Amino acid sequence: MILKFRKVSVVSIILALFLTFMGGCSNAVKPSDTNSTAKNDKNQSSNTDVNANSAPDKNAAVPQGSSSQEDTQKALLMNIKKLAQQGKVINSEFPVKTTVIDDIEKKLGKPDKTDWVPAAKGTYATYSKHKLAFGFNKGAQIFEVRSFDNSLNKIPLSMVKKVYGTPAYDVKNNDEEIIGYTAGQDYKILLVFPKTAKGSNDPLLAHYSVLYPKGTANLMADDPGRQW
Repeated sequence: MILKFRKVSVVSIILALFLTFMGGCSNAVKPSDTNSTAKNDKNQSSNTDVNANSAPDKNAAVPQGSSSQEDTQKALLMNIKKLAQQGKVINSEFPVKTTVIDDIEKKLGKPDKTDWVPAAKGTYATYSKHKLAFGFNKGAQIFEVRSFDNSLNKIPLSMVKKVYGTPAYDVKNNDEEIIGYTAGQDYKILLVFPKTAKGSNDPLLAHYSVLYPKGTANLMADDPGRQW
């Protein structure tokens, strides 16, 4: 009985140790699975955060290109008016009233062409390369400078009226509309808009000029000259 008891005890001990070992192995796997699950949860949380951060905010302010364009147009118109009060246009150093055609030819050379324009009461010298034209009287005095600068072609009629207000002069014909504003005591601004396609009433500026009306007067002929 003693021998039999010992054998059974040894077998029991071995079985108990085996079961204990297997239980330990089983328990050893669970923390690893837990860490893996936690890691996956963390990754999912991280991905959620990234997606949340990358999602567009509906309340975020969106830059308005049209507003920026309007600001540029307004700035250009204000500069046009400021220079006009000095008798100048935006891309010319030569003011009306105090400049003669000889001054211009010394600096820019001979014009591409010169034309006598009875309706404008003077001769006009065109400098295509510089996008300028100068009107001068019989005394060679410059009384009008016209600018054909490319930047002008982006300004609509509605913007001019918005910045300058109601024009003092407004004439329409078959081909164009010309509006005018005073610029100080001596000078005036004339803005020319081409005729638009049917259905459109907001043409873009073609060119403009600064006029010195007194320079067109012919006192000998009792002619007061141009007003616009």
